[in-house]
Amino acid sequence: MPPPPPPFIRLASRCNLVKCSWNVRWKSVRSLAYATCSDVADSSSDTSHPVSKIKFKVINETLKQLESERSSALLFIRELKESGFKHDLETYMSVVRLLCHWDWGSMDVRSNNLLNDVIDNTNWEVFNFEISDKLFDALMEEKLIKAVDGLVEVYASVGKFEEAMYTLSEMKSRGGLVVSTETCNFVLNKLIMWDKEDMVESVYRELKRNGLIPNVYTYGMLIRGHGRKGCLKEAWDVFRQMEEAGIEPNAFIYSRYIHVLCCNGKTDLAFQVVKDLNKPLLDVFSYACVIRGFIKESKLQDAEDVLLHEMKLREVVPDARCYGALIRGYCEKGDIVKALVLCKEMESRGIQTIDHGYVRWMMQYLCGLGMLDEALYVFKHFKQQSRVFLDGVSFSIAIDAACKLGKMDDAMGLLEQMKGNKIKPIVMHTLGSKPTE
Repeated sequence: MPPPPPPFIRLASRCNLVKCSWNVRWKSVRSLAYATCSDVADSSSDTSHPVSKIKFKVINETLKQLESERSSALLFIRELKESGFKHDLETYMSVVRLLCHWDWGSMDVRSNNLLNDVIDNTNWEVFNFEISDKLFDALMEEKLIKAVDGLVEVYASVGKFEEAMYTLSEMKSRGGLVVSTETCNFVLNKLIMWDKEDMVESVYRELKRNGLIPNVYTYGMLIRGHGRKGCLKEAWDVFRQMEEAGIEPNAFIYSRYIHVLCCNGKTDLAFQVVKDLNKPLLDVFSYACVIRGFIKESKLQDAEDVLLHEMKLREVVPDARCYGALIRGYCEKGDIVKALVLCKEMESRGIQTIDHGYVRWMMQYLCGLGMLDEALYVFKHFKQQSRVFLDGVSFSIAIDAACKLGKMDDAMGLLEQMKGNKIKPIVMHTLGSKPTE
C-alpha cells in the first residue's frame, strides 16, 4: 500500500473538493473542520509555513462559500474552535463578515461570536493574534459597524469600560460614523449591573460627545443610575433633559422613576405621581412597584387600597405580580386567612393561576414562622384545586409539618398519595428557615 500523501497535498486536494461541491451538510462540515486542523496540528502556530497557508486558504474559501448555508457555517465556526484551530486575522475577519452579513443581534449568531474569545484574555490561545489597532483598522476599513458595536458590547460585558469608550471614540474620529444608540444603552446598562453608578453620568456625556442620539431607554438608564445612588433630584431632572431634547416621556420612563422612588423609601410620593398621571402614561408595573413599596414600609392597607381600589378606578387590570406581592406581605405578617382570600380573588379574576412554586413559598414561609397548622391549611386548600399541581417539595414540607405536629396519620396519608401519583419525595433540610426571595 503506498504511503499517504503529505499534509499539504491532502489539504490542496481538499481545497479543490470544497470548490467543486459547496452543499456542505452537518456531518461533512464537522469532518472538514477536524480534518483540516489535524492535518496541520504541528504547523498551526507558524502562519508562514506552506502547509498553514494552504490550511488558511481552505478555511477562507469554505467560509466564503457557506455564506448562504447559515446553519452549516455556524457549525463549521464552532467546530473549528473545538478542534483547536487558531485563527489568524484574515480567517477571523472572514468570520466577522459572515456575522455582519446575517443578523448580528440574533441569538444563534451571538452564541458563536468570536469577539468574546478575543476580548477574554484566557482565550487568546485560540488566536494567532492579539486584540490590537490592527483588528480595529480592519473592521473600520470595511466599515463593519455591527462588528465594532459588537466589540464595544463585549468590552462592556466583561467590565472593560475604558476600552469600550476608547473604541467608540476611535470609531468616530477615524470614520466619522454615528454611534449606535442601542450599543450606548447597552454600555450604560452594564455600568449599572457592574455597580458603577458613579460613572453613568460622565459616560453618558462622553457618549453624547461621540455622537449618541439618546432615546427613551437612554434616559431610563440615567434615571435608574441616579436612583441607585439615591439622587432623586437628579433623577427628576432627567425629565427636563427629555423636554429639552423634544422627547415625550412614556410609560417606561415613568415606571422607572416610580420604581426609583419606591426603592428609596418614597412610596407616598410615588403613589402621588401615579394618581397625578393619566392612565395611558402608566403600566401595571408602576402599580406593582407602589404595592411592593408600601409592603416594604409595612403599609399593607395602603397596598391593598392600590390593588383593589385605585387600579379598578383607573381601569388597570392587576397581574400576578400585584397580587403576589400583597399575598406575600400578608404571609409575612402571619395573616394567612387574608392571603388565601386574595388567592381566591386572584383566581376568580382569571389571573395567572398560582403555581406549585408559589404554594411552596407560602408553606415554607409559614413553617419558618412556626405556623405549622397554617402551612398544612395552605397545602390542603390548594390540593383540592385541580388547576394547581403540587410537586414533591410541597408534599415533603406538608409531611414534615404534620410530623412535627404529631399528626402521623396525616403524614402517612400524604406519603400514600405521593406514591399513588408517582411523585418523588424530596428530603428538606431548611423547613425551619424563611425562604429567600
